[in-house]
Amino acid sequence: MALPVDVASLVSGRKVESSRIEYKASWNPESCIHSLCAFANDLENQDGGYIILGVEEKDGRPVLPPKGIDPDSVDSIQKEILRYCHFIEPFYVPRIEVCEYEGRTLLVLWAMAGSSRPYCASRNVYSNQHDKAYYVRIGSGTIIAESELLKRLYDNSSTLPFDDRVNPHADISDLSSSLILEHLKAVESDLYEIASGMSTQELAESMNLLGGPSEMRMPKNVAILMFSRKTQLFFPDAVIEVVNKPDPAGENMVERTFRGTIQDQLQDALEYIRGSILCEKITKPEGSLTSKRVWNYPYRAVREILANAVYHRDYRIHAPITVTCTPQYMEICSFPGFDWSITDDMIRDLNITARGYYRNRRIGNFLKELELTEGRNTGIPMTVRSLLENGSQKPVFINDAQRRCLTVRIPVHRDFFTYGDIRPQAWYAGESKSGYRTRGELLSEILKVLEHESCSARTLSARLGYSGVSATFNNALAELERQGLIRKTGVGKATLYSISNS
Repeated sequence: MALPVDVASLVSGRKVESSRIEYKASWNPESCIHSLCAFANDLENQDGGYIILGVEEKDGRPVLPPKGIDPDSVDSIQKEILRYCHFIEPFYVPRIEVCEYEGRTLLVLWAMAGSSRPYCASRNVYSNQHDKAYYVRIGSGTIIAESELLKRLYDNSSTLPFDDRVNPHADISDLSSSLILEHLKAVESDLYEIASGMSTQELAESMNLLGGPSEMRMPKNVAILMFSRKTQLFFPDAVIEVVNKPDPAGENMVERTFRGTIQDQLQDALEYIRGSILCEKITKPEGSLTSKRVWNYPYRAVREILANAVYHRDYRIHAPITVTCTPQYMEICSFPGFDWSITDDMIRDLNITARGYYRNRRIGNFLKELELTEGRNTGIPMTVRSLLENGSQKPVFINDAQRRCLTVRIPVHRDFFTYGDIRPQAWYAGESKSGYRTRGELLSEILKVLEHESCSARTLSARLGYSGVSATFNNALAELERQGLIRKTGVGKATLYSISNS
C-alpha cells in the first residue's frame, strides 16, 4: 500500500500544514505514542496528522536530506509500534507506510482522526502503563489536555464533521475509481503507480473514504461529493450558480450552473469567471514611464473566497453557492454563515480565525492537496493582500442575524467605473443623451477628480461644470461613500471629499 499524498510534498510540508506533521530522527516509543494519541484526538478537527520517522527536525522544519532509518530494522519497529499502541485507550493504531525518499528509507505513520474520541495514553509507556492522560496538538506541539482544553476535547468529540460521516444511502458502486485515479495523479501520489490493479473498494479504503462495519462498508459523504459521478443524485443542491448582470436593469443577464464533483464545479466555475467576467485594464499615467495594470477583480482573491465557500458550506442545506456579478461588485453567497465562535468584532476587523471546529475537514485537506485553497486561517489574509496589491477595496463580509447565510462582497476596482470600452464591467445606467451625464459617467468623473485633490461638494461640482450642488450630485457622493470608495472629513462648509484608502 502507499500514501494518497506525494511523499516529497509531505516531507517538505508543501501540502500539509506543519501542525499536522511531526518529524522524528528515529523511533521513540513514548513521544510517538503521545503524538499518535494527540493526532487521534484531533482537537482542532484537522483530520489527524503524520509522524515521519527518519527525518530530523530543527525549529519545526525538516533537516534534509534525511538520514533515514536502517531498512533491516523496519519490521521490528513496526512490531514495536503495534505493541505500544495498546497503551492508547481506546485501542488505536495508525496506518504505517514504508517510503523511499532521496535514497533513504522512511517510516510514515498516518494518524487519522479517531472515530472513538477522546483517546488517552500512558504518560510513561515503559514503567506505568495505567497512569494515562489525554494528549492534544496545539500548533506543532503535543501537550496534555487539562481544564479548558480537556473540556474542548470532550465537546469536539461529541460531533463528527459531516464530510467524514458515512452516507447510509450510498453504496461503494456509487464511487468512481477513475475519479479517484485522476485525483491521485493530480496530487502526484505514490499510490497512483499501483492503483490501477486495485478494486474501487481497495482504492477507497486506502484513502479512508469508507466507513461502517466490515461486512457492510459504505462511502463517506466526502467520497460522494468528490469521487462519484452521482454527486447531485445525493446532494441535488450541491452546485455553483454564477449570474452575470452587466447592467442594473437586468438586461443581457447570463446565468450558468456548474454541476459534478465539487472540485470540478469549483474549477469550471473559476475558469468561466476568469474567461467571461474578469478583465484587465492597462493605462499609462501622465508623466510615468511604466504602465498601470489592474483587474476589476483579482483572480487569486476570487479563487480563495469561492474555494472557501465550497470548503465551509453545509451540504445538508438545500441552497446552492451563488456568485453574482454586477457593475459595482461581485458577491459570493453560501450557507450557513460564520461559526458563532467568530465574533462580530473579528468579522469587522477581518481577523477571522476558526477555533476548534471545521465543518468539512476532509474536503479542506483534499482541496489543499489540489492547490485550490490556502492553509487554514490564511485564506482571508491572502485575499485582502491580493485586493490591496491590485489597488482594490477590502472585501465586506455580511452575516445575517442568525448566521444562516454568509455573503462576501468584493467591490469592483475604481478604474472600472469608466464608461466606454469596458462595457460589461462598467457602472452605467443607459446611454448618455443630449449631453447629459449618465449616473455611471458622473460617478466615474467624480472619482477621477478626487484622485488628484480633495474637494468640497461645491468645488467638486464646479470642476465638473455644474453651476451648483444638485440632489442628484449629492446622491452620487452618498453612493460612492456607501461603497467605501470615497470618504468625507470635516463638517458643514468645511466638509471635504477624498479617495478612500481603506
